[in-house]
Amino acid sequence: MEMDLSYQEKSILGSLLAMVIVYGYYFANALRHAGESEFGGGAIGRLIFAVIAIVVIQIVYQIILALDSKPEPKDERDVLIECKAYRNGYFALGTGAFLVIGGVIMAVLARDAAPTRIIVTPFLIVNLVLLFMVLAELVKLLTQLFYYRRGLR
Repeated sequence: MEMDLSYQEKSILGSLLAMVIVYGYYFANALRHAGESEFGGGAIGRLIFAVIAIVVIQIVYQIILALDSKPEPKDERDVLIECKAYRNGYFALGTGAFLVIGGVIMAVLARDAAPTRIIVTPFLIVNLVLLFMVLAELVKLLTQLFYYRRGLR
């Protein structure tokens, strides 16, 4: 079974794969340090490395893709698919922001009510926000891929 992918689908798949690999590695390392009270040099270095790696991988992949296959101009269907994908991505980001804010408020209230070992650190909050930003982008890319494969209805 051979799948004939369009230029947009190849571009989306490359972006999706790069994000899953780079940010998967980053968050696997970040979760090990979730209880730390402040940012260490290694944590900031890993974050900078992840961002630079994504940018470099995307640039190289998009150049190779453009040389390998002819880019197709955007039409109405592409714009509609992009709009639906952004809607789903922003919904995921809004949900994530609500969960992070709600979680921080609940943790502070729980800590004030009864001194417990609930630790909400700036490192954890920043990484949760970044995680939901990455998840929102993944939702956007998966939505685009879904609509290109299924067709817009």
